[in-house]
Amino acid sequence: MFALLTALLYGLVFLTPGSNSPKLGIDLQGGTRITLTAQTPDGSTPSRDSMNQARTIMENRVNGSGVVGADVQIDGSNQLVITVPGTQDLGNLTRSARLNIRPVTATGYDVSALPTSSAATSGASGSSGASSQAPVTRSAIGDTGGPTSSSQAPSASVGNAPATTTATGSAAATTGTTGSAQGLRQAAPATTAPAATPTAAPTTAAAPTTGATSVPNPAVTGTPAATPTASGTGATGTTGSGAASSGAGAGTFPLPGSDPNNANQPAAKDAAGWAAWVTAATTAVQNGSVTCKELEPKVGQDDPSRPLLSCGTGSVQDSATVYLLDATLIPGTQIDNAAAALDQNGAGWVINVSFDSAGYKTWSNYTANNVNKQTAFTLDGQVLSAPAIRQAITTTVTQVSGNFTQASATSLANSLKYGALPLNFGSGTAQSVSAELGSEYLTAGLIAGGIGLLLVVVYCLIYYRLLGVITILSLVLSGLLVYAIMVLLGRWIGLSLDMAGVAGLIIAIGITADSFVIYFERLKDEVREGRSFRSAVPRGWERAKRTILSADAVSFLSALVLYLVAVGDVKGFAFTLGLSTVLDLIVVFLVTHPLVALASGSRVFASPRWSGLGATAAAGARQRAGTARLTVKEA
Repeated sequence: MFALLTALLYGLVFLTPGSNSPKLGIDLQGGTRITLTAQTPDGSTPSRDSMNQARTIMENRVNGSGVVGADVQIDGSNQLVITVPGTQDLGNLTRSARLNIRPVTATGYDVSALPTSSAATSGASGSSGASSQAPVTRSAIGDTGGPTSSSQAPSASVGNAPATTTATGSAAATTGTTGSAQGLRQAAPATTAPAATPTAAPTTAAAPTTGATSVPNPAVTGTPAATPTASGTGATGTTGSGAASSGAGAGTFPLPGSDPNNANQPAAKDAAGWAAWVTAATTAVQNGSVTCKELEPKVGQDDPSRPLLSCGTGSVQDSATVYLLDATLIPGTQIDNAAAALDQNGAGWVINVSFDSAGYKTWSNYTANNVNKQTAFTLDGQVLSAPAIRQAITTTVTQVSGNFTQASATSLANSLKYGALPLNFGSGTAQSVSAELGSEYLTAGLIAGGIGLLLVVVYCLIYYRLLGVITILSLVLSGLLVYAIMVLLGRWIGLSLDMAGVAGLIIAIGITADSFVIYFERLKDEVREGRSFRSAVPRGWERAKRTILSADAVSFLSALVLYLVAVGDVKGFAFTLGLSTVLDLIVVFLVTHPLVALASGSRVFASPRWSGLGATAAAGARQRAGTARLTVKEA
């Protein structure tokens, strides 16, 4: 069992991507430091409470498990100084991570941001399971400024999502947005149905206008390409004027009635006041007179209670999609949890988002009543995903998919999980910092650990003789197990080994040796009572394992409490101490006891001279003889 476990761990170490050595902390290898400056709308100094809250959220983002070794400090009245081990990219830290779910009112293309037909690739880029459909280009929708005929217009299904995704037992939304394969669906196990001949369904928030050619909705509907009908995509009944053009309506942005502080939204605070702005925005989006360059988001500053003009994120085609979004349906504050995971259907890394009771009720009701309509996930004012709802989503978890890597999915999930920043932060310049202690301190720590290990080995060989050999072998195997797990945890959760962690591993040597001493002393007790080495092993183990379990339970609980209440380097010390305690149990139960049981059948180990139990057996014989003589005298 132990051999299989070790083989599995080292298979993961050498056969999966990543470094084959443990990740070192800031104090041993240096790291990256970035200084972020808080910005308030009126330019005033942020409150201390806001800075403390921002520091806590930022620390959770970069050091969520407490063992990454990152450090976040407040500097002055409006700055955060963040230091992380190694050379990590800290560019995404400044996002406020305000997630909102908004209904899609209208969509169009920023033609100037689309690739030309000669520059386009033969297929849309994206995740696995992409369709063979070519990406949208300028020539595909016409960039002359005139209307595009139905034969020239792109299909109503642009992108590269699988045909139709349905969940076992309940419904699912389609996956993907334009060009990036981003989208959402139920997190229940799903199967991909074979492609069927589709018709272009409207995906906007209201019945479209008929009888006029307009730019087809570019959102992924999850079906193969279909020939578009003459139906428009406007949500307010406004007739589109044809295909998007690179120059149509140039100079019309900001739109009349826009907020002077954020032209992506209307200035009015109520639906009646912003109706004219929505009508103008719908026409501008469908005519291509609004570009994504003009819609540079005011990161995290959009008002969730008002409509929003925004663009997608991700691929070139996705970032050329212009969206007019309705007021927020579900705010990010109603997200209960978010976690990165690998999709069971092979779509790569996804983010599973679960809502609280209020958010879940709103979401399930909305999806049930708005089938075939688009809903956008916006992050800091930009569209992360805008899938069409295929059927009602009835499960508690919604899955957001996209062109995520493990790192980007984990980073976004942490941002959503730990909440939005209460302040906006300007981008800072990252700089490298040297190791606070350096390799000489690591060397000194390893030497100290080596000396402690050597003393344990010498003691065991002198006192337990050949049983000491089993102790040495157990310690070596324990070290191999610790090394593999430290490497893997460094990849998976960012565990960094700093000097505090090294100290925890050194102390763990004593914990492991203590388990051996308990076991061997129980064997001595059995031999002292007159039993042979072979018969003493099972009885001694029954008595020893209860004591070992109790001792390790106390050590683990101490490490757990220390981990929960401590901060900084002490957290890393507690983590390695608790981990080593668990591994001690694995080694004692799967290595030490089986080896001792095997050795009990050997003549060499059974020899009192080599087992180290001869003196104990002789002392027991003398004690029993003295007891017998005393009994005879009393009789």
